[in-house]
Amino acid sequence: MRSLILSSGADTGWAPMLYGRAAETAEVERLVAGARAGSGGAAVVRGEAGIGKTALLRHAADAAEGALLLDCAGCPSEADQPYASLELMLRPVRDRVDALPAAAAQRLRALGGPPPGGPAGVLRSENFEVGRALLALLRLLGTGRTVVCLVDDAQWLDAASADALAFAARRFGGEPVALLAAVRGERVFRTWGLTEIRPRRLAPDDAAALLHDAAADLAPPARERVLAEAEGNPLALRLLPASLSPAQRAGRINPVTFHDGTSPLSGTFQAEAAARLDALPAATRLILLATAADGAGASARAPAAAGRLGATVADLAPAERTGLVETSGTTIRFAHPLVRAAVYHRATTAERRAVHQALADHTDEGLGTEDAERRAWHLAAAAAGPSERVAAELERAGRLSGAARAYACHARAAELTPGGAARAERLAAAARTAVEAGLFAGAAEAAGAAARLPAGPLTRAALARAGAAAELECGSPRRACRMLLDGALPLGGRAPADAMLLLAEAVQCGRGAGDARLVREALDAMAAVPVAADSPLAALPQALSAATGGTGEALVTLIGVAGLPGEAAHRLTAVAAALADDARETAAGLVRDCRESGLPGRLPAALQTLAHAEIGRGRHREAREAAVEGLRLAGDGARYRAGHLRCLLGWLAAVEGDAERCAALVAAGTEHASREGIAPTVALGTWALAVLHLGHGRNEEALARLEDLPEDVLRAGGATDAVRQASDRVEAAVRCGTPERAESSLSRLERWADGNQSAFTTAILKRCRALLHSGGMAERDFAEAAVLHGRCGNDYERARTELLYGEWLRRERRRARAREHLSRAMELFERQGARVWALRARAELGAAGVRPAGAPPPGPDGIGGLTHQELQIVRLAASGASNREIAARLYLSPRTVGNHLYRAFPKLGVRTRVELRGLDLGITAREGSGPRPME
Repeated sequence: MRSLILSSGADTGWAPMLYGRAAETAEVERLVAGARAGSGGAAVVRGEAGIGKTALLRHAADAAEGALLLDCAGCPSEADQPYASLELMLRPVRDRVDALPAAAAQRLRALGGPPPGGPAGVLRSENFEVGRALLALLRLLGTGRTVVCLVDDAQWLDAASADALAFAARRFGGEPVALLAAVRGERVFRTWGLTEIRPRRLAPDDAAALLHDAAADLAPPARERVLAEAEGNPLALRLLPASLSPAQRAGRINPVTFHDGTSPLSGTFQAEAAARLDALPAATRLILLATAADGAGASARAPAAAGRLGATVADLAPAERTGLVETSGTTIRFAHPLVRAAVYHRATTAERRAVHQALADHTDEGLGTEDAERRAWHLAAAAAGPSERVAAELERAGRLSGAARAYACHARAAELTPGGAARAERLAAAARTAVEAGLFAGAAEAAGAAARLPAGPLTRAALARAGAAAELECGSPRRACRMLLDGALPLGGRAPADAMLLLAEAVQCGRGAGDARLVREALDAMAAVPVAADSPLAALPQALSAATGGTGEALVTLIGVAGLPGEAAHRLTAVAAALADDARETAAGLVRDCRESGLPGRLPAALQTLAHAEIGRGRHREAREAAVEGLRLAGDGARYRAGHLRCLLGWLAAVEGDAERCAALVAAGTEHASREGIAPTVALGTWALAVLHLGHGRNEEALARLEDLPEDVLRAGGATDAVRQASDRVEAAVRCGTPERAESSLSRLERWADGNQSAFTTAILKRCRALLHSGGMAERDFAEAAVLHGRCGNDYERARTELLYGEWLRRERRRARAREHLSRAMELFERQGARVWALRARAELGAAGVRPAGAPPPGPDGIGGLTHQELQIVRLAASGASNREIAARLYLSPRTVGNHLYRAFPKLGVRTRVELRGLDLGITAREGSGPRPME
């Protein structure tokens, strides 16, 4: 039977997973295991409300699957009724009572009747007899099965039930019976000597994990405040997020009074706390309200503010006696994290406003301007309507605060602003600081609210920029680009520098959308802005145009000499880093500036730019670190950014040969991008899948993916990505035996090499030419490509060239030279973590007559008679590869593969490929258990 506890209590704090309770769950499991082994026992889970006691009872019920579960829960209204809880526990088995001796059966059947001792209570001798009868029944029920008794809310058990259960529990040592009771407080079961399990409040990491499980959509400021308010109590971590408004969940949190604007909580604990509060004197409730509103226990502000309203510190005594607060010196601490919410919401609106006004007045007198933000928030909470004076104080506080707090200040100031134009300006400040904090939903909300208000061109431009930033991160870079173009248009001759910056960011968004037409439109609009001929910004359109083509030196130089203000220089640097090839130093500087300036909203984009630059340098570990951090900071709400970073991580997983992770990342990363038509992200995901196929020797699949890439789409990684994708397409086409399918890619590579004299592009072009040439021309191109790659510093692409060169030399029967290049390729691939490519290099070394370290030696175990190439082919066939797939991987013809298998089968004593799978062929996990071809 299932325990009633499993379906009771909506506010128990139970979660699908218990966080931070390894020791407690182990103790519970030992108790149940002991009962299963015939050596039962009892334990008491003791702790504050919401600490997870019921969750541990549920865990015990799960651990006791197949056992007989008996349960009950204490009830305050039945606490004076003897045996009420015990009678409830035994109801499911009352038909077994008749099997007991008559006296014991009579005792248990009479549990629901009046107590023998009369209304005053139960006689001690009667308790003893009921305990003996209960023990007898449990022994009977335990014949051939385990019995587990679960008691929740034992603090409300009637005394008679508690005594009878404790009596029996002390005698479970030799029985297949266990009892686990959850109790709040120290009164019940305290003197019976039972084992105690005392769950503590959760450690920060466990609390954060539980909160993510309960409310994954919380913005970082809301998450941090909930964690601080909950103080590690699991129930508080589950209930507090539910009290937040949509704006609060999005990060707009009062940094002083958490519960200002939240909804009242409900549940058993809150009802109990409300009843205790209602029984307190008015002065006591007043000082408690001041403490709850101030949000800082270790302060003299709350008592002083309450003193203005007629209460004193002495009035706290009744609250201390009821266990609602604890005091020490100037510290007033609520005994439970949810008491603060109960106190604040139990007060009337007028009472809360009066307390906030008193706190603001005391802050003004006691601390002057030192605590301006706290005073401004108390004034805002005390305001009954719009107030320019309070709005101005909040605005001043926002200018001195960090991004997230500044956003909350400016947004609340806008709400309190009487006039339309002034409100639009404050909404623009709210939108800007929301973007800087990474609170893009808040930025979009503020920008949208201001759209209906009168505003000047500069305010409109600021709103357009903030709205575009939110749209870029969470929606479509194409729409963001259009918003920036529209925002720049009214500026015209009024503010040409501001117009140029908006249009530069429009170019970046157009590039992010992969839309060359939008990029051109932004560049044309920039050229039409009336900028003085001697201004450094006059060269900006030309420098940006060159950067979109992969040459960013002019743009970086221009930023250095333009003498722009710090914010403008930062914005233009972000554009330069995103557009220019080989801009690692610029991107790294951008990331550093974001960290030092405390701008978390800009950091994911900077990290994405840095990750692309690191990949361009072949620094895959560093790229992964940047992308992982960027994805963590972006969260799921920034759908464009998160999707692109997932595809980038999918490409890195493809290089490693991790098919499962690559496919999962690309599928998640391209979902939003496909829906919104964000071509560069979709192209990056497609390229990742192509690289995965190419690494595993599935060349037809790789070529099909690469041919799906539109040639005219701007790449997320700039010209470098386009060059590398064209190179992969050439290689896949050659490996498929269809070199004619590489012609268009080779032509594009030649055009890029003519327009961009970089060593990297030239090295890639020569490698591709070598694949399509033969004889001396191929060798010359391979040799020159290898030398150039050695100068470029991209070890991954260098290793790809060394591998192809080594394969060509081996086929030319120049094994000594082949081994030199193949060894270098294997070493470089292993250093990069490109496992699947390292295995290919290892296999080629074996075919060239080298047995790499770790390879199984030939011997008399059934495989020693095979040549190295026969062994390679047999292993691939045993792993499920077809003749065509094996041929593509080993650069052989399908007929040659078939001939090798024909000769190998008799040596192995098998007749079919299926029989190969039963042989010990020395296949490593990476060789034989690799991912199957993807659909």
